[in-house]
Amino acid sequence: MIDIIILMLPIFSMIAIGSLFLHQGWFPSEGLPILNKFVMNACIPALLFSAVTGSDSFGAEAWRNAALYAGASVLGCFLLWVILRLVLKGHGAQSVILAMGAATANSVFLGFPILTIFMPDSANEVFAWIIIAEIAFIIPIMTTLALMAEDRDDTSVGPLLMAFLRSPVAVGLFAGFGFRLTGLDLPDWTSQVIKSIVSAAPFIALFVVGGTMLQNRLTRSGPRVLAVSAAKLFLQPALVAMAFGLLIGWDTDATKGAIVFATMPLFLSFVAFASRHEVEDVAASSIVLTTLLGAVTVTLTLSLLF
Repeated sequence: MIDIIILMLPIFSMIAIGSLFLHQGWFPSEGLPILNKFVMNACIPALLFSAVTGSDSFGAEAWRNAALYAGASVLGCFLLWVILRLVLKGHGAQSVILAMGAATANSVFLGFPILTIFMPDSANEVFAWIIIAEIAFIIPIMTTLALMAEDRDDTSVGPLLMAFLRSPVAVGLFAGFGFRLTGLDLPDWTSQVIKSIVSAAPFIALFVVGGTMLQNRLTRSGPRVLAVSAAKLFLQPALVAMAFGLLIGWDTDATKGAIVFATMPLFLSFVAFASRHEVEDVAASSIVLTTLLGAVTVTLTLSLLF
């Protein structure tokens, strides 16, 4: 346990630096969205392109892992929806979008930086199929179901699909698969440029987490916040662990990587998705609560795995 805590100290330190800089006014809060966009629009597409083109094993096995991760996670969404809708008597669309909280981890800003420490050789590859699971399966499924549950006329799925296809993340994935089909190798200078961009992601991502934590305070508690937080921190890791452990094997990089990502707190964009359905306060509180508790649950999980 002590060894794990020591390894996690750089992660906690970088998050603390982000909070400190915003608290002291050394970095403007208006700059966080810019850093966020840099990570999402520059670092992550480059990382996905590199993972897809640079891995000899990225093929059917990666897609199987992505589908398995997505299936276990969506099952968690359904179980959380049952609690939110049938037990807590929540609104239809609001319950669906909040149920997505059981499956959307902070993979970019926490999961990837942590996995690069504990599984440096396979972190990029695991991250690639985790992102595929989230952006190709989990998020489209849950946002579409939330739209279908609305009593509004402007619930077309088409604009959401087009926005995804045009996003830098999708472009990075598709470009990687396209280049992979050519069978060519990237020039050394191109690989170096991509590596330089990717190397900037972990620190900037953790800095953003620290600053965002200072902005998204725990402003609302209640049964829905507790339900979403518990599902994210405990239900998703349990379902993912059972799925991968039983079908692939417990002592594999895929299983360990999947569990690490599933253990992460809620992703920061959860507020944006929830705002359409007027439950952004619940989402923000859930992000803060899972991030605070995640300092303990993530550390415990890592100590069990490594």
